[in-house]
Amino acid sequence: MTLTATDLATEFKAAFREHPAGIALITAATPEGPVGLTASSVASVAVDPAALVFSVTRTTGSAGRILAADSLLVHLLDARHAPIAREFAVSGGERFTAAQGWRTLGTGEPHLASARVALRSRSLQQVPVGSSMLVVAEVVEILAEDPAPATEPMIYLDRTFRNAGAVL
Repeated sequence: MTLTATDLATEFKAAFREHPAGIALITAATPEGPVGLTASSVASVAVDPAALVFSVTRTTGSAGRILAADSLLVHLLDARHAPIAREFAVSGGERFTAAQGWRTLGTGEPHLASARVALRSRSLQQVPVGSSMLVVAEVVEILAEDPAPATEPMIYLDRTFRNAGAVL
């Protein structure tokens, strides 16, 4: 059976809706001020050089400003950060408030100090794919809490942020 483009898109989204993904918060400093967005598309690519990949679904607004930034921070979030992830996932959400615990790095990027780890990166390549942009970024610095806190991983599953659950 041949699917129409609309049917294929619907089934594609449904397939990934049930495939859990880790949650990251990507931030950058721009001439207009700090910018950030929630992403479920972050993945490691290589160790030498240390590189990661993520995608954004548009090249305007917060995503466009991140794409234009010289460097960015990819914060790997855990369950305690669900409220912040929600705020950065919607247009007009509360962002970079004092209550959320932000600080500015010497290099200018906004850093969520309570994140277990943040990967300071610079874009190596940006590849347009349909209406999205795939970004390959080299990790130039790793900022980690010391000692690392005991945390509960957070995933995105069926359009909901969830605790990753018990070990199998």
